[in-house]
Amino acid sequence: MLKHVLTALVLLAASSILPAQTPPAHEPFRWGAASAAYQVEGASTADNKGKSIWDVYLDDDHLAGPGISGAVAINFYDRAQYLKDIALLKGMGLTSYRFSISWPRILPDGLGPVNPAAVAHYRQFITDLKAAGIQPMLTLYHWDMPASLAAAGGWENRDSIRWFTRYAEVVFANFADQVDLFVLVNEPAIERDLKTVAEERLAGQPGDLRLLPDAAHLAVSLKTYNHILLASASAKESFNAKGYKGRLGIALPLLPALTAPNASPADLAAANFGDGVLNRWFLDALYKGTYPADILALAKQKGMQIDVQPGDAAKVHAAHFDYLGINYYAPAFYRQPAGATDVSAAEYYRPEGVDSAFNGPVRPDQFKALLDRIRIDYGNPTVFITENGAGFPGDDLLVHGAVRDVRRCRYIVTHVNAMQQAIAAGSDVRGYHLWSSHDNLEWFSGYGGRYGLIYVDFDTQQRIPKLSASVYARLIRGEHLTPEACGN
Repeated sequence: MLKHVLTALVLLAASSILPAQTPPAHEPFRWGAASAAYQVEGASTADNKGKSIWDVYLDDDHLAGPGISGAVAINFYDRAQYLKDIALLKGMGLTSYRFSISWPRILPDGLGPVNPAAVAHYRQFITDLKAAGIQPMLTLYHWDMPASLAAAGGWENRDSIRWFTRYAEVVFANFADQVDLFVLVNEPAIERDLKTVAEERLAGQPGDLRLLPDAAHLAVSLKTYNHILLASASAKESFNAKGYKGRLGIALPLLPALTAPNASPADLAAANFGDGVLNRWFLDALYKGTYPADILALAKQKGMQIDVQPGDAAKVHAAHFDYLGINYYAPAFYRQPAGATDVSAAEYYRPEGVDSAFNGPVRPDQFKALLDRIRIDYGNPTVFITENGAGFPGDDLLVHGAVRDVRRCRYIVTHVNAMQQAIAAGSDVRGYHLWSSHDNLEWFSGYGGRYGLIYVDFDTQQRIPKLSASVYARLIRGEHLTPEACGN
């Protein structure tokens, strides 16, 4: 019975879904792509920009290796360059563009005063997007914590709730007249994982990405997640109190939790634990007003200091976010290591012999299963796909002036089809944003792993739309494609 129950929970079987609902009438579907300020802008000291923690990680500490820096990236801060890029996006038929603004550009020391040059730059960028018929989706925070606030503890400090609310109020005051969709924060769990990588590399350790926090980092991760959710709720409360018009949400990296076919009860428990930490911790707070009882009980049993105070999850729920942003790349496979007796030892792994991208196994069926789960278990909230995409080794070779990224192309076709199947089943999905619009700086992975629709020569800044860009344009036009449209 235990195995049956957990398998149903973990695999999210489509057979258990409720009768399909008819999606409500709403605005035209938004077809878009996405980027993040630090990964594309460059100009790391222009217009009085303050230093972010990523400037520290890469330029001061060299944690991505020698010569890897965001000082230039893909030069997207330069208007002459980004106008050419907007023209490429318009040519694909995009109607939405999700981008982030840099906290230390807007508030160079993290808290104030406001930098008018940065405000003017982003207002101009938004104006230029809209002139091309592309609606802005503005992300306030895509990991570029001001260095001064990072030194004061960053999200581990409960004062971060106040810091972020101050920043959000500045953003709303300067951009709410131009923007109707705001993403408050992006991928809290992945950002915390990257901070662990940085801490370990600074200590001389390999610093590998874990995805699921290990036992030594579980307490600080849960504390961080709670503070970020509370900060987002506080910003939403301020937005409502000021009477601004628009919709606010959070972009979460949701990972369906899977196991091997021959999973043991311990493996199934490991998957349930991974689901609790990386999925249910956020979704339960947003839509049920509680944190998962099993994760709280484990934290209490181990005496973890996670700074979850009475009423915290209820405050998150009471914010009534206007939509859920979903970043989906791949499911997560879990197992319990041999000899481990504690579920917190659960580990994420990649099965051998399966088709995998840089971010994990290619499973469009799990994209639909995830959207079904949000509809069935969490009240069918409005959803925007804020990131979905893939990069594959050897897929982005420039040959005779062209890039035939066949594997990415197939990934896009199959995942858009999966999303459309979920919409047909009743999921209230309002938009889809590919990650990413351009090849760019992939954090500690540097410039090696490419995810973009647009190929970038990082030495010359030349842009070349890939095969995937042309196929995505056809999907936007409403063509019903199969993977064969991508060729061989």
